[in-house]
Amino acid sequence: MRFAVRLAAMTAGLTLCIMAGAAVAATKSPAMQACSDQWSQLKADDKVPAGQTWPKFWSQCAKDYAAAHPADAAAAAETTAAAPAEPPPAKKAKAVAPAATPPPAEDAAVGKGKSPAMQACSDQWAKLKADDKVPAGQTWPKFWSQCSKDYAAAHPETAAPAKPAAKAAKADDEELGAPLPDPEAAAKIDPAKPLAGKKEPTPGQKAAWARMRACGSDWQAQKAAGKLAVGAKWPQFWSDCNKRLKAKGQ
Repeated sequence: MRFAVRLAAMTAGLTLCIMAGAAVAATKSPAMQACSDQWSQLKADDKVPAGQTWPKFWSQCAKDYAAAHPADAAAAAETTAAAPAEPPPAKKAKAVAPAATPPPAEDAAVGKGKSPAMQACSDQWAKLKADDKVPAGQTWPKFWSQCSKDYAAAHPETAAPAKPAAKAAKADDEELGAPLPDPEAAAKIDPAKPLAGKKEPTPGQKAAWARMRACGSDWQAQKAAGKLAVGAKWPQFWSDCNKRLKAKGQ
């Protein structure tokens, strides 16, 4: 009876020791975790230096960690401890290939809605199949991929034209409080009336619009008489004309 009790006590004690050891092993110190992660990554990337082993790596890594973390007493103690079990290599994430643009359906309706390239390639593929001359291993997606490139190279004029850049909105003229109109429109504007979408002009803006109308009329008259300077531009003409009229108190 006593022997059975002793045996049970010994068994229980051994079990507790094993469980405690497993708990300690399962709980890695910060130094052990950091060094294990570095070693696992080196192995996963196949970058372990020749002759390097886990015990050697651990010995140096533990010292480096302790030097970088002087407040960690446990890290300092681990510099002289035996190397723990070697960690496994880190798992590499699988690269996901980008999705390719699918080819048009092989049995798409002929003619209706097809581009010239699709029509030409579809006709070639249909002819190959009808004559039983499709090369071994050739498929419609592969054929379309190469055929469409060949067609584009042979017919550069069929490439989609580039969209013209949108015109930038004109900035407001500082004195007018609105974009500078063309001289033809400037000569017809009523300075007393606000432009569409604009608030009531200030007295200063009304005066500027009156000068602009006069300058627009002057531009029109000089243009009709052939007296405009070679290369004259309306914005510069307006600027010079505006200064002259302002100097006269208008």
